[in-house]
Amino acid sequence: MSLLASESFLAPRVAGLQPSATFAMIARVRELQAQGAEILELTAGEPDFRPPEVAEKAAMEAIQAGKGRYTPASGTMALRQAAANWIESDFGLRYSPREVIVCPGAKIGISQALLALIRSGDEVLIPTPSWTSYPEMVRIAEGVPVMVPCDRNHLPDLEALEAARTSATKAILINSPCNPTGAVWPKDRLKALGEWALAHDLWVISDEIYAHLVYGDNRHDSPMALVPELQQRAVWIGGMSKAYAMTGWRIGFAAAPEALAKTIGGLQSQLASCPNSISQIASLAALQHGGEARQQMRQAFENRCRLVSERLAIMPGLECPAPQGAFYAFPRLQDSILGRRDPATGRQIQSGDDFIEVLLEADQVALMGGTAFGEPTAFRISFAASETVLTDALDRIAGRLQAIQNSGND
Repeated sequence: MSLLASESFLAPRVAGLQPSATFAMIARVRELQAQGAEILELTAGEPDFRPPEVAEKAAMEAIQAGKGRYTPASGTMALRQAAANWIESDFGLRYSPREVIVCPGAKIGISQALLALIRSGDEVLIPTPSWTSYPEMVRIAEGVPVMVPCDRNHLPDLEALEAARTSATKAILINSPCNPTGAVWPKDRLKALGEWALAHDLWVISDEIYAHLVYGDNRHDSPMALVPELQQRAVWIGGMSKAYAMTGWRIGFAAAPEALAKTIGGLQSQLASCPNSISQIASLAALQHGGEARQQMRQAFENRCRLVSERLAIMPGLECPAPQGAFYAFPRLQDSILGRRDPATGRQIQSGDDFIEVLLEADQVALMGGTAFGEPTAFRISFAASETVLTDALDRIAGRLQAIQNSGND
């Protein structure tokens, strides 16, 4: 057996590493499309909008001016200051520019925070359903992810969190608005969670990347704003990808107490050298002048959220707490679907993953299965697509559910 075939050369921290389920499905859809299949794609974890025009213009001008050189490892001071101002005005959290690190994406900010905080064997609580990358990032940091189920409305269960806490628990990683559920955690629940974490000396890593995509009467609150003392034991995570439709530009922010921020910045200097210089210039322009474009995108997503919620609420065989933020819905299959066999493909539906395979094969609709997010009977719908595509896809989903429910098999 060759060295590569045996994989024995791999370090334990990566030997069992799972690739991103989201990117794996997207790659599969791209392959089918390249073969000529017309797929209605509702897998995307990114807005289907362009960045603010001011950001694109600033980037082009920066390229023409030859500004694509190294920057300080933690980002330009201009962008760190602008991000600190933004965090204070929009999130109610006061950080100095020295406490804000510009990262090559919010994902890297989370990973570097974990690498800085977690020792081998430390446990990190993760309320689930949750983003697929969280447990893998904890494992890379040689920590132990502890998945703690949320309640039926996809909100954190403090009793379950307390039951999961041990002497090895070092941190909790939270995400509101939530990917994959679209849940926006209410103020009282967040405050109670923050007080609980503080009482037990836990670090809180709060991923607030979807904070500007909140709908209806819901509002986003940061736990550190509700429990100010928590800010000294917390890492705030945000960025440009979701609110400003700048996913590929790879600019995120990690804000933390100065000593920790300095450590994260030093770690980044060794891992990445610095964030992309042109993207930093574009992000600065977006933060300073892109508010109107951001609001227009948010309104479009709110309209889509309403459409998806109304349609899912009347579909047979589903239970779906209405999404309140982000751009996802996360319905669960009920017993009238689970265990039945799809009449078109002959496949038995034991999970949300089975259901999305049937949809892809029989109806050319691409979704994400729930197992990767921690809830096997569910599946994720992204409404980062036009209303025309959404309506067509929802029609096909409803038709498939009805066909399975009417199939009469056991």
